[in-house]
Amino acid sequence: MTITIPHPQYLIYQLSDNLRADTPSPGVRTPPATESDREELLLSKLGPRGWGRLYHFRYFYSAGWGDGSGKPMSPRALESFYRFLESAQFPKDSTPSVFLTDEGSVELCWEDQKGKSVEVEFRPTDIEFYIESRGTEGSVPSADAKTLAKKLAA
Repeated sequence: MTITIPHPQYLIYQLSDNLRADTPSPGVRTPPATESDREELLLSKLGPRGWGRLYHFRYFYSAGWGDGSGKPMSPRALESFYRFLESAQFPKDSTPSVFLTDEGSVELCWEDQKGKSVEVEFRPTDIEFYIESRGTEGSVPSADAKTLAKKLAA
C-alpha cells in the first residue's frame, strides 16, 4: 500500500510586494563582508565600547525594549551603518558613540575637530545628519552612505 501526499492547492510561501525589487544590473560587485571583517571594522572605528554596545543592541534588544514601544534594530539601517563606517574618518581625539533609537534606527554621534557635535541616524531607507559647526542638517538615501561619510570627513 502506497500513500501519496496531496500537492498543496496554494503556495505556502509568497514574497510580499514590498520585498520585491528590480533585478540588479550586471556588473562587478564586491562580495559582502564577513562577520569577522565587520567585527574588525567596528573595533577599529568605534573601539571596544562601541563594538559592545552594537552587539547588545543587535542581540538583546527585541521588540518592546525600553518603555515597551522600542523596536528591534532594523537590518537595513544596520547595512547602511556598516557602509558608512567603511569610509568614515573620525577625529583622532573623538571616539564615536553608537545608540539605538526607539524606531530601531542606529545613531552615531561624535565631536568634530572644533569640538562641535556631529550626529548621523541610519534609518531603513535614508540617513539623517546634523553638523553643528556648519549649522546644517539633512537627509540622504541609504545608498549614499559612503558618499556622506566622505563628505563629513572633509
